[in-house]
Amino acid sequence: MDKNFKSTHPQTFHRFTPDVIEIFSIKFLDKHNAAYFNTNTASFSLNLGIYFNFEEKSEFHPQEYHAHIRGCLTRNFYQKHPMDLNGFSLFHPERFRRDLWWVDGDGSNLKSVTVNAVKRINTKADPWFNRHSKVDYVLKYLKTKPEQEPHKGGPFGFGSINSPARLNLIQQLENKCR
Repeated sequence: MDKNFKSTHPQTFHRFTPDVIEIFSIKFLDKHNAAYFNTNTASFSLNLGIYFNFEEKSEFHPQEYHAHIRGCLTRNFYQKHPMDLNGFSLFHPERFRRDLWWVDGDGSNLKSVTVNAVKRINTKADPWFNRHSKVDYVLKYLKTKPEQEPHKGGPFGFGSINSPARLNLIQQLENKCR
């Protein structure tokens, strides 16, 4: 990933261009989610966001959840889900999540998890930012495709087709192009 990101909040990094603010954040599980998933607070997700500069806000540092277009990186190796899913359907959504890097309670897999996360950042983050920073690409996507589920990497965060949020974003982007 490009090294021009600047840390502005704990675990949140921004890269500023004339048209967009690119956001990268590392989210660790809080103690409640860690307990629910039977893991620990070292488990994490890697989140991406594009915030379009519709107004001049030189000191604005949006959080990833403020982004107009959101996404996340997904791991590319199998991890057994730490939660006891016995008795749940084979199709329980938690079985298929790839947006979380699970760290074992004893930390025994910490090195392999972080090595994979760094590889995914280095190979997937910049292409995602480059694609979703292009207004033409985003407009075409917004007009024709549904959101993807967050645990599949996105993009998401802009509402369903013909939703007020999505239509508003389309209008703002079209006005920006004029």
